[in-house]
Amino acid sequence: MKTERLAGVVLSALALSACAAAGGSSTGSRATFESYDDCFFARTLSDWRPLDSRNLLVFAAGRQPYHVQLATPSRSLNFEDAIGFYDRDGRICPYGGDAVVVNGLIPDRIPIASIRRLSEGELEALYAEFGIRRPVVIDAADAGADPTAPESSN
Repeated sequence: MKTERLAGVVLSALALSACAAAGGSSTGSRATFESYDDCFFARTLSDWRPLDSRNLLVFAAGRQPYHVQLATPSRSLNFEDAIGFYDRDGRICPYGGDAVVVNGLIPDRIPIASIRRLSEGELEALYAEFGIRRPVVIDAADAGADPTAPESSN
């Protein structure tokens, strides 16, 4: 009787693990931890912008945009001029204990819930979703030019 019960438990466990493995290996859905595209190197970080208390936009490696979502809301993310990242290997990823460090009145180390690399269209959609006007990029050659002066044709 005990052997039959033990065999039933073992078979049930094997069936459950087979179902979990089959469900988890689907190629149609992309798990966050399976893609290194959704990571960036900390040294390539060039700019960032808060979207709300849990979401921020990070630019790294040649102005490539990434949407970073925090595990919990930050009390002061919208008010900070600078943030930091905590990582162990120089790469910021949504796994491995990486976190955003916000040094407000009370310093905060917030784990990263997800990072998503954005295409140009996804960036525009993210700006629209959070009601943010896209920043105007001024070419360095035009930075000193007077916008009211007529163009000269030499």
